[in-house]
Amino acid sequence: MIAAPWYPLTGLIQEIAVSMSFARFSSSAALLAAIALPVEADLTANIGIATEYLRDGISETRGEYGAQGGLTYIHDTGIYANAWASEVKHKDDSAHSEWDFSGGVSRYLTDRVGLDLGVTRYTLQGDFEVKDRAYTEYYGRAYYDSSWVLGWRHSNAYLDSDFAKRSLELSYTLHSGTFDFEFYTAQHRYLKTDDDHNFGHEGRDSYWHFRIGANRTYNQYDYRLTLERTNLPGKDFDAGTTFMFSIHRYFDLF
Repeated sequence: MIAAPWYPLTGLIQEIAVSMSFARFSSSAALLAAIALPVEADLTANIGIATEYLRDGISETRGEYGAQGGLTYIHDTGIYANAWASEVKHKDDSAHSEWDFSGGVSRYLTDRVGLDLGVTRYTLQGDFEVKDRAYTEYYGRAYYDSSWVLGWRHSNAYLDSDFAKRSLELSYTLHSGTFDFEFYTAQHRYLKTDDDHNFGHEGRDSYWHFRIGANRTYNQYDYRLTLERTNLPGKDFDAGTTFMFSIHRYFDLF
């Protein structure tokens, strides 16, 4: 039997890093450092602040800033794990922070095509009612030529309900040397709805999310600026057109 070729992971990790950085997880600086160093594994930490925390285009801080931080472990085989937290400021519940835990594996299938598979556990911290909204999401992403990303995410029990939610994502990242520019769109859909689980009314099961972003890493600082928009009704969701700027500092732990 001929073993499958083991292509270098650096490019794929960069693609994953850009995708994850715009989706609340570790930046390209943290993940690329793990590959660049002549070691088998790397652990990094980050701490920072964002002018607003947006999840899938919906504000979790009601237009206010949010402090954030995380830990990232990555092995040169492509196995990685991540813990990430952000301040949240909800109007209708006692949630004060979100803690997410993810793990997965990524590798190149050819010299241009890569695959990333993993799982994320989302948790909210607050009273018992808030904590009961934790849920698990599975994801898969295909990468092409260090620029294109096609993604899928699925939760069987979104916000610990009996309702499944699926997200389909497509993004293109332009690497200019100094900056990375991202163009992203996603459709988020409930696979069934009722009076309490919908995107505006019982008959509305989906919405679109659009984002244009610029990212730069310099001297262990990661700077991000995004313009985001959804087509959700403004009277029901804090998800209109939003500018978001964030800055994070990264530390190599080993």
